[in-house]
Amino acid sequence: MTHERMARGMTLLFLAAASLFAACSGEDPQTPEEKYCNQRCDCNKCTDEERASCLDDKVNEKDEAADADCKDEYSTYLTCLTNDAACSDGDYDESVCFAEESDLGSCLNPAPTCNLVNNGVCNEPAPKGDGLCASGSDTADCAIPTCPSAGDGFCDEPEGSGLCAEGSDPLDCPAQTCQACYDYALSPTSGPVCDASLSLFSAYYECGCSGTCADVCQVTLCSGFSVEATCDDCIAEFCASAHTACHAD
Repeated sequence: MTHERMARGMTLLFLAAASLFAACSGEDPQTPEEKYCNQRCDCNKCTDEERASCLDDKVNEKDEAADADCKDEYSTYLTCLTNDAACSDGDYDESVCFAEESDLGSCLNPAPTCNLVNNGVCNEPAPKGDGLCASGSDTADCAIPTCPSAGDGFCDEPEGSGLCAEGSDPLDCPAQTCQACYDYALSPTSGPVCDASLSLFSAYYECGCSGTCADVCQVTLCSGFSVEATCDDCIAEFCASAHTACHAD
């Protein structure tokens, strides 16, 4: 029993000495989370329950940051909250730490990726973009100044009225998909011919607009309008390989 009492006494003496050393050395016995919650609650006059809730929230945030490899951002934010935020008229003003909070938020919840970045069109949600990608995922394209008349039902980009920059009125000027050879011949205003189909269409067009078929194709295919049956039949007769390749594209 004597040895047990002596051991207990030595333990208490050691703890007391450690506490005294920490106090004398100026070491803060509080964790950063406790320090923040104490400062905040001293200002806001929290209840004990609110103080405990504050500490739980901060510890959970610390664990979340560690799991997401955001410990540096969390530490920087918490340091700002304890060193730079201040009590003002009974409210703990944390607005000075907005940038640090944003950095932590971006680290914890990075913007989703967009497979349409740098295509010249803002693909983030309306009214800025066409909504094909999430907010914050197409920043380069969405840096284009928004067209003042965007979303009014009329295309105001260069292919329309020309009043606004390319990519600034995506709702009214949806991106046009490219077309295969014969689809383009039938509807040249519905979208450009695909790069892979360009040589096929050139051969088809050359046959229709130069030589024997020029007379029947002049007012349709050769003038940029939809090809008609008489023109297409002529190309089939005099340029069978070009006609077959274009139709099969």
